[in-house]
Amino acid sequence: MDAAASTTRPRRAALAAVFALALLLLVFAGAPSARADVNDFTFDSFDADMLLTRAPDGHAALKVTETIVARFPDEDQNKGIVRVIPDTYNDIALHTEIVSVTDGSGSPVPYEVEESRRELRVLTGDDTYVRGVQTYVISYTQRDTIRSFVDTDADEFYRDINGTDGEQPFGEVSARLRVDADLADAALDGAASCYQGRMGSNTPCDISRAGGSGGPLSWSARATDLGPGENMTIAVGFARGTFVPGEVSRTPLEQFSFDNAPLLGGVSVGAVGLGVAGLAAALVARRKGRDAEGRGVIVPEYGPPDDVDVLEGAELVQRGRAGVPAAILDAAIAGHLRIIDDPLDAKRLTLELVRTDDATPLHRGVLTAVFGADAEPGARVSLGAHNQDAATALQALPRAAAAELRRRGWTERPRHGRSALAIALAIGAFVVAVATLIVAAAGTDPSWWQVAAVPVTVVIGILSFVFLRYRDRVTDAGTAARDHLKGLRDYLALAEADRLRILQSPEGAERRPVDANDPTQVLHLYERLLPWAVVWGVEKEWAEALDTRVRETGDDLPWYAATNGFSTAAFSSTFSSLQSASTPVTTSSGSGSFSGGSFGGGFSGGGMGGGSVGGR
Repeated sequence: MDAAASTTRPRRAALAAVFALALLLLVFAGAPSARADVNDFTFDSFDADMLLTRAPDGHAALKVTETIVARFPDEDQNKGIVRVIPDTYNDIALHTEIVSVTDGSGSPVPYEVEESRRELRVLTGDDTYVRGVQTYVISYTQRDTIRSFVDTDADEFYRDINGTDGEQPFGEVSARLRVDADLADAALDGAASCYQGRMGSNTPCDISRAGGSGGPLSWSARATDLGPGENMTIAVGFARGTFVPGEVSRTPLEQFSFDNAPLLGGVSVGAVGLGVAGLAAALVARRKGRDAEGRGVIVPEYGPPDDVDVLEGAELVQRGRAGVPAAILDAAIAGHLRIIDDPLDAKRLTLELVRTDDATPLHRGVLTAVFGADAEPGARVSLGAHNQDAATALQALPRAAAAELRRRGWTERPRHGRSALAIALAIGAFVVAVATLIVAAAGTDPSWWQVAAVPVTVVIGILSFVFLRYRDRVTDAGTAARDHLKGLRDYLALAEADRLRILQSPEGAERRPVDANDPTQVLHLYERLLPWAVVWGVEKEWAEALDTRVRETGDDLPWYAATNGFSTAAFSSTFSSLQSASTPVTTSSGSGSFSGGSFGGGFSGGGMGGGSVGGR
């Protein structure tokens, strides 16, 4: 076997992880960073005093004064509050301007403003911590805060007061809307409502009207004991045409999204269909790439095929992970090296070179990987996390074994045409679903199926990658050896009495003469089959049988050195160390709220304004 030969084998687990990682990024990319410490406080009250007027150009003009009373813990936790104020309403810019921020006595409070296309974030305070009850009075102006609704045939002042994105409870939320005399006559009788609760709640709250009859008019609303995420919304109707509507301000992408919302919805559904087509292609590719069937009847065998070594056998029966430990055991049992178990350090395993003459290609590859090309008998090497060179060299052996099986014509590489199509469709479906969701979200609120299309295509993609075949296909020429090894598996799994019965049967004696009444011959047979028991994952049961034969004969196993000789417990510990020591250690290194602006009728969170308020 050429230990230097190598091939690149795709790993389905890695590909599936890419899809899972993409889903996690989508789920968490938009989530605000959790800062539970600064948000661990409450609000006593939130009061909004608003004056609505009509500017000389006919547009709505609003002056807002919000008085927010926060109750902070008596410790150095908060430096102020963060008030998030939406600056668009149904894609109409509100032109928000912060006028001032003061405390309850009117003294200025330091603040800074962070602006984005859709919101303003007012960060109050400086580097000084605040404690106990603190009052913040935030004054600002806005324009075009009215929207005309077809179903009510009215211009409506429809506003969220404290917003639905907050993490703190509010003891009381109140609002007062005032209009001057020229707007009082345009106010519609009975067109005033108040709603409270989480987004979508239609629970009413009290709203009262005062004034009018040619003079100023006002509406007052109040809600108490609002929990985190609960909001108060007021809606007041005016005669249609009272205000000049604001102009929609959209980027080209937002306009495209708005104009093509139905088309984008159809594309999202199509993305799922594309993913299903990829899954179907994966299933077809898997079916076409199945191993050759072989003879179909498995006969127990108590020896491996003559022309297959343990590493090639492990690759042939898809037990490649066990190949390297089995190969090391095989080289030891053949007399080329000795396994020395150190009872003081279970994670270190020492191998001693015994001889190199008459080594098969497999054994020569193992000895070269562990000891190097020029080592002399008596050389010792400790395997473990400290010796990555040997572990890496050993991992080249299975690739060489796979290449040898292909050279013989026993296996062949899978045909990648259908697999490539399945992969392309799965990835394409995911990309289309994500891109469509991003474009849709730029102009409108995406439909639920557009949001759901992303995780659905991820799941379909993962299934597609799982169903694909990445390993070599066993050909008709390789089925005889494969079925022979399956027969060996069945023999290894038999009970002791059944194994001896096969050895004494005429068929067994013809295939490989072994005197079942001679403990030494049986011991040697069990010894030679131990690496194959490792391949099939029954090494513990087989070690127990070998232990019994060692005790019966009183012989020592020259390839294994332990404090108390060979035993099942000692070998299990050694085998565990052998598995981990022959596998390279892989290391890896790791390393503002958006709300409001949506519209609707009759529920909390359906108006403009609102936003959120939290801790800083």
